[in-house]
Amino acid sequence: MDKKNELSPKPFRERVTECWEVFSRGEATLRQLIDQKADSEQITEQLDALLTPAFDRVYAEVGFNGEKHDLILNLEGDWSRLFALTYFKKHAPENVLQHWNILVGRQSHGQSLDNYGIQIGGSTVYAKDIQVWITWENQNAKVSLYCDALVPLLPERENEAYWFAYVMLDYAVGELAEMKYISELEILNIPHKQPALTLVQLMSHFMQQLSIGKDELFDEGRYCNLYSAYQMQPDEESRDGLRADVFAGSGCFIPLLNEFLRGENRIMDTFHADGIAAGYFCFPLYGFEGTDRGAQILDFRDNAAENIEKTAGLDSFTYIGGASGIYYGYLDFIAWDLQAVLDAAVSVFAQSGIDWVIFHRFRQDADSITLFDRTTE
Repeated sequence: MDKKNELSPKPFRERVTECWEVFSRGEATLRQLIDQKADSEQITEQLDALLTPAFDRVYAEVGFNGEKHDLILNLEGDWSRLFALTYFKKHAPENVLQHWNILVGRQSHGQSLDNYGIQIGGSTVYAKDIQVWITWENQNAKVSLYCDALVPLLPERENEAYWFAYVMLDYAVGELAEMKYISELEILNIPHKQPALTLVQLMSHFMQQLSIGKDELFDEGRYCNLYSAYQMQPDEESRDGLRADVFAGSGCFIPLLNEFLRGENRIMDTFHADGIAAGYFCFPLYGFEGTDRGAQILDFRDNAAENIEKTAGLDSFTYIGGASGIYYGYLDFIAWDLQAVLDAAVSVFAQSGIDWVIFHRFRQDADSITLFDRTTE
């Protein structure tokens, strides 16, 4: 038995519905606390109470932009949170959206960033005092950063210095862009001699370098749909369905796949705590023949994903990629309601002509679940 399936939590789909109901009932009090500039502990306590029905851990900020209140759902350096937060935002009810902007990831402070500061060690460090140098390799930015106030922290309080630096970069280009495109950050002891960029200049620099607009830079849906192709050296002896036979694939959630291949479960543990399941359907490829075999396999997988999505519903199923192996094909997904997805998969695959299909979570220590098998009939 799947060790993590012994106590299955409430599906995330249901948790989100309940959470927005709770938020709808309590958001007026939260707005009042913000408007009255109440103590931050009071605001945090109310915010936690409104969001914990959906999330085991809450990382969020609130504010008022002059027209509406902002609810900012932060990733805090964890890319796996992107999909759940995006799903949560999409399901916000109209009565909430009348008063709130729901945002995923810390947002850029734009031109006002220069005057923004954070308390560190009893003094305020301002964004205007930070210099930045960037080296690009394809779409990966290596960032060198210098700030007089951070240098004394480096010997013994390095983590605090880097936390501050990353937060400031979030406020410069947005948390999503910082996490996606900044591959390396170094805090310098002395500044480079070359001309530096200011934090206020970073957003326009990123947009120019990446050839994207401001809306795209902040669009969480875009980041959820950035697919990467990959190739692997297949194991011709592997027939256990754990993807060792894979030679090529593509996906928009590569960190999850990498953890699975390394036998790690951090993302899956986080998902489980919130009632989210992630896994893949594995099916045999011996029925696909001819010179266009590869195209047949891709078409089969894409059609299956589309039909499962239609049957289970977008609020239950999200397709995140797939792979082809020597012996098996793989369809990868996130299930916001696993039972609804498995029921839909049985219906879809049973009509497809395939001989058998198994479901496997992205855990190497989990058992496969056979959805159906014609070879035993």
